[in-house]
Amino acid sequence: MDEDLLREVAELSRRIAALPRLKPVERAKQARGLVDEGKRVLSAVGDAAVEELTRHVSYREAAGLLGVEPATVNKAVTRHRRRTPTQNQ
Repeated sequence: MDEDLLREVAELSRRIAALPRLKPVERAKQARGLVDEGKRVLSAVGDAAVEELTRHVSYREAAGLLGVEPATVNKAVTRHRRRTPTQNQ
């Protein structure tokens, strides 16, 4: 995982850990925002892991290991590469 993504995971984790210390109204507001942020960050983590896997095995092999179709692997790799254009240069 690249450093930016690691920082995002750490920040998300920090914000989640802080939730119990907040008052109920603020906790509810923060939790709602964290749902979307969590989906975005965790999707990026998953896509990065799939892309890393495809450096070692074919898309077909990766799909078999993950229990998905090769097209799903391709989509994850494409999303990851779109997010991290500097790796493709």
